[in-house]
Amino acid sequence: MGVSFLKTPLVERLLTLTEEGLRKFIDPQVEAILEVGNYIVDGGGKRLRPLLLLLIAEGGKIESPLLEERVLPLAVGIEYIHTASLLHDDVVDEAPTRRGRPSAHTIFGNAVSVLTGDYMYATALYLYSLYGTPKMIEVVSQAVRQMAEGQVLELKKVGELIDEKTYFDIIDGKTAVLFAAACAVGALTSPNLRENYTDFWKFGLHLGRAFQLIDDALDYEGSEEQLGKPAGQDLLEGKTTYPLLAVLDSLDTQRVKKILLRASQDEIEDTVNLVRELGGVEKTKERAREELSRAREILNGTNLKGEVKEILNQLVDFIVERTY
Repeated sequence: MGVSFLKTPLVERLLTLTEEGLRKFIDPQVEAILEVGNYIVDGGGKRLRPLLLLLIAEGGKIESPLLEERVLPLAVGIEYIHTASLLHDDVVDEAPTRRGRPSAHTIFGNAVSVLTGDYMYATALYLYSLYGTPKMIEVVSQAVRQMAEGQVLELKKVGELIDEKTYFDIIDGKTAVLFAAACAVGALTSPNLRENYTDFWKFGLHLGRAFQLIDDALDYEGSEEQLGKPAGQDLLEGKTTYPLLAVLDSLDTQRVKKILLRASQDEIEDTVNLVRELGGVEKTKERAREELSRAREILNGTNLKGEVKEILNQLVDFIVERTY
């Protein structure tokens, strides 16, 4: 299936609207914020979260000009939240690159990057205060709270060997809840879907879990050219992710604990290769497929029909097939 759904006229139109909106609503009085904001927006991204919101709204029969006037700002707000989290995350992780380019903090400094992230969070909340409903604001605010909890939990567990429950607590917070919120808000925009918005929230949660699982698998098998960051970066940063957990019974746990605390590049590469050989990457992909199966089951139980439903099913396939 690949990325064929991205070439459909509907998706191309929604992605074009998203790119225009991302630039439209960055309007600070301070030039440095505009500079950092434009830098990270220009760095690209898949824009899956705003696309999900807009697709579900479209499937709920929200048409132009209402889609552009009332729903697009909500989709842009979701992407601003995601962008803000990346700005903060790269500072916390001291990440040198993002999407194949130097991370914003390496160019503009930590303080300006963090404060620009704060500006984007604030802009997202402002957009929801103007265009959203109390329920939408509740859903998104709760997602942002859980994102912060997930990031802090991950930070506190750096250098530790965690269990599967803790792993999913982390990825639900850092990734899955924003997918869930995007899908729920998309449903809440439509009188035809809003009564069942929690189904769309669950759909997004399983989709987001699968997305992060595949990200973690790619960290063990992808190239720096594909990923925009070095392979094995999670292990280098002392993070336990699913590929490692999936084969932990076949590894020397004491050695793994030492590697998570501090390891040479050679030790990282050896461990990455060993996890691959033991099937950690494929087991992670299989776990992602289980999440996507649950997502598809929920999607097929909604009253979405026609082109939007077909595109969303293709997007589900893309999550597990992607190589970047």
